[in-house]
Amino acid sequence: MYKLAVREVRTPVGPVRIYIMGIFPVRVTLGEEGPAIAPYALRPPSLVSEMEGAIADYFSGGDISRELALRLLEIDPHTPFEYAVYRRVIDIPRGETLSYGEVAEAVGRPRAARAVGNAMRSNLYPLFIPCHRVIRSGGGLGGFGGREEIKAALLRTEGIVVEP
Repeated sequence: MYKLAVREVRTPVGPVRIYIMGIFPVRVTLGEEGPAIAPYALRPPSLVSEMEGAIADYFSGGDISRELALRLLEIDPHTPFEYAVYRRVIDIPRGETLSYGEVAEAVGRPRAARAVGNAMRSNLYPLFIPCHRVIRSGGGLGGFGGREEIKAALLRTEGIVVEP
């Protein structure tokens, strides 16, 4: 049986923790969210090392590669709707946003903006599946698991002006 381990990357928005079960990253948390009680993995699996490099690249002005995000998407099962939503969100470029409604429309469910929000809330790999780039139609941030200040900081990192 595998035990939970964690790797932590220090960033301008606080620690980004990658929780690992065996060789698979099973969750990413941003800021102070999530427990740090798991033992730290001394030698991370190669996918986790790649994730750590991608986090550093992101905060240096780059973006998470689509290929890495898609590989993470394949780790956990999703409903067909969630899978379509996550694939669409992965394709939102750095520095751009879509509304919940626009994502819903893009996946063929124009009246499912609230369901898009639920999928964003269930995202196990924030930053990699960039749910912070999905906002309210009026330009408001929308939710981010109660951590809107982190969502705003990520958007500012990408050059997006965020209203207070």
